[in-house]
Amino acid sequence: MTTAKITRKQGYKCAPSGARVEVFAFGETVSGQVAEWALADHAASRLFDPRDEVKVVMPTETKRKGRKK
Repeated sequence: MTTAKITRKQGYKCAPSGARVEVFAFGETVSGQVAEWALADHAASRLFDPRDEVKVVMPTETKRKGRKK
């Protein structure tokens, strides 16, 4: 899920429910569709959430024994 912090001094206005305009104040944390719209309008900065990162697991190496003759 996308999260962002509103950085525009005047705040950010949008209508996430479609009919009613909501005002988000400067410094408020928003998520979901509102965050994506605010990022697209350059009114917010993305917040990094380390839980969204996927841990990469490398397979364990096995040593081969030499060939017997």
